[in-house]
Order: sequence, then structure tokens, then C-alpha cells
Amino acid sequence: MMNDARRHRFDRIIVKSLTRFARNTKDCLEATRELRQLGISVCFEENGIDTDHVSGEMLITLLGMAAQNESVSISNNLRWGIKKRMQDGTYINNSAAFGYDYIDGKLVVNEREAEIVKRIFADFLAGKGTQAIAEELTEETDERWHHQSISYILANERYIGDALLQKYCMTETLPFKKHINRGEQPKYYVRGSHEPIIDKETFRKAQQLIASRHSVEKQFHDYVFSKMIVCGQCGHSFKRAISSGKAYWTCGNHNKNAANCPVRQIAETGICSAFVRLFNKLKAYCGTLLKPAAKQLETIIIKKQNGNSALITARRDMIDAHDQLVQIHRLRESGLLPDEIFNERKKELQTRLLKLRQTAIAAGDTDELSDRLNKLYDLIDLVESAAYLTDFDESIFSLAVEKIIALSENEVLFKVSGGLEFKEMIER
Repeated sequence: MMNDARRHRFDRIIVKSLTRFARNTKDCLEATRELRQLGISVCFEENGIDTDHVSGEMLITLLGMAAQNESVSISNNLRWGIKKRMQDGTYINNSAAFGYDYIDGKLVVNEREAEIVKRIFADFLAGKGTQAIAEELTEETDERWHHQSISYILANERYIGDALLQKYCMTETLPFKKHINRGEQPKYYVRGSHEPIIDKETFRKAQQLIASRHSVEKQFHDYVFSKMIVCGQCGHSFKRAISSGKAYWTCGNHNKNAANCPVRQIAETGICSAFVRLFNKLKAYCGTLLKPAAKQLETIIIKKQNGNSALITARRDMIDAHDQLVQIHRLRESGLLPDEIFNERKKELQTRLLKLRQTAIAAGDTDELSDRLNKLYDLIDLVESAAYLTDFDESIFSLAVEKIIALSENEVLFKVSGGLEFKEMIER
């Protein structure tokens, strides 16, 4: 609607009530103010408000607050009902993990996907790493696999027929934001909630192996920032060091002699906090930061490929598929698209995108710009699908960031997937 308003396709909007127009006062005021600047009035029938009148905005503020409180009250009632069903074990999660389908209110094993799940566990216990398993599955199936997806499957209790409920929770006030539940809300473990794919002994051995590998990784300091941070002053790599029980990252050149480089050590917690802020900005402003950059890059690529009709067609179909991904994420976040339909549609679109990329490569698409664009679209998908971060998430960081440039001990530059660069301050 707002896009049509900016194109001046109408001059008046008639709405049944404030609650149908916006979820909170802030959104309501921002929209009506922009509409008034565009010369478009809004009439709220039930509330008897017309923004053509001088007193309209004041009334909208008051009634918008009431509408916001109503939305919060409704949300709290729904949450109470969900929590009650979690406590007594009757809650049904309509989000089907890979290996299952959600049919008639129940999780039903998807035999084709279940075979892949069994193979993942077998390969992992046979000694293969998550990255190797992901690469093999990408080559052999029509889906793109990441090592984080393999790790998630290996640690998911769903595959032994159990369910850990409320792994994620929502903020208490509008706008509601979903984030990882790190103790803010109770979690509920339900045993035997559905048919298992993996036996409990296999799952137990996998958890032991995961724990032992994590222990080895810590022993050798194989950390997520390793080989990722480069000094913006002298070009040397940063190395991790522990001082007074706290982790820091220091320029190798500065570490040898402070006179060689002015960039001093940076606290690891500062880098983590900077990434959390950056990711949340990318999520909040994806439509004004990432998507326009992708469209601009797409236009450049299509111009360069002028004459290659097969390649141009594949590229345009990829744009359409990515737009559809964005739309289903928005519909899901607004509560208009059930998880069952969202997961099914997302899987279809991701499979389509993988095939279109293969088609583009077969048609001669080997350009560096195309690779950058594919990575940028993957970043957009990650940002759209993930919840806002409250703490540093290693798996999301690994997918989103290609390099960190330490400009000083107070500022870093993140090079994200797709070649875009963003600066963030280091909080002391």
C-alpha cells in the first residue's frame, strides 16, 4: 500500500479501524505522517477519525496506544494458552524438522528425508566432519547444505521422538521480536511426542562425539575469529590471547613491537557485540541496505550478459525466486503464513534456486560478479529467516561474514557475504 501511495495511485484511504491499520502507535504515526506529506488522507471508520482534520494526529496517538495495548493483551493471552499446553504436554509444534512432514496435526516421518538423516548420523559416527558431509550431500541432492545444518540435525532431539519446547521466545512488548531462549523463559521437554528416526543409543554416541570434538577445538584454539581478523594499518593477521582471564585479539605486528603498528588489542566481547549490532541493523534495514544492492548488481550482470538469452532468463527467474522468499518470510513474521506452509514453500524455492544456479553456470555464468550476487542473496535469506540476535551466534557469523578489518582498537569493518562492507564501533 505504501509503495502505491508513493507512486500517487490514490488520494484517500478508508480503514475499518486503527487495529487493522497498524500494530502499534509508532507504525501508525509514521505511516499517516508520510501519507499526509504525500497528500493522501486516511479515514478510520469505527474510530471516527480523518487525518484531514487538525486534531486527527492527536486522536490517532491516543487510540493507537489503546490499539497497541489491545494487541499486547491478545498476545499475552495467546502466550498463556501456549505455555499451559506446553506444561501439560498437549502443545503441538507445527514446524516440521527436516525428515518429517506435518500432517493432520502430527509429525509424520518423511521416508526420503529420513534416509538422509540416518546417513548423516552414520557418517558422523564413522568419523566424517560436518563440512565433508554437507559437501557430499550438496553434490548428491538437489539441495544446498551447510555444515551448520548438519550440526543442527546431529544435536536435535526431535530425531529420537522427543521435543524440547520454547527454544525461542518473543519479547514482551511491540514490536514483538523472536530470539533464542537463554533462560528468559522456561523450557519444556516432552518424551515420545512423535515417531523417532534415530535410536537413542546412536543419538547418545553422536552427542558424546560432538562434545569430544568441541573439547579438542578449544584445546587448539580453533575459534570462529581465527584467520578472520586483519589489521587495517599494517595488514598483519590478528591472534588470540588471554589476559587476566579475558580473551583479546591483537595485531601480530603490534605484538612484536608496539612501534611497528598503532592498533592495540581488541576485546573479544567487543567484536562479538559489534557483530550482534551489525546483524540486527541488517535485519531491520534489509530492504534499504541489502536488497537495493542486490538489484543494482543484478542489473549490471544482466547488461554484461546481453545476448545470452538462456543466462538472462535464468537470472531473472532467480530474482523472482528470491523475491518470493522475501515475501514468505514477511508473511510468516506477520503471522499470516503457518509454519507448515512456510517450511514447505521455502524448501521448494531453495531447491528451485539451486537448479537455476546450475542452469546459469551451464549457460556460461562464471563471472565474479555473479558469485558475489549469489552470496549476497544467501545473506539476505539468512537475515530474513534468522531472529534478531541478543547474543553472539557463531553459526550466523560464519555464514554472514567473510573478513574483519581492524581499523583501530575502537572501530572494525565487517566484509559480509556478497562484498558489502560495514563499519562498527567497539564498545569499551
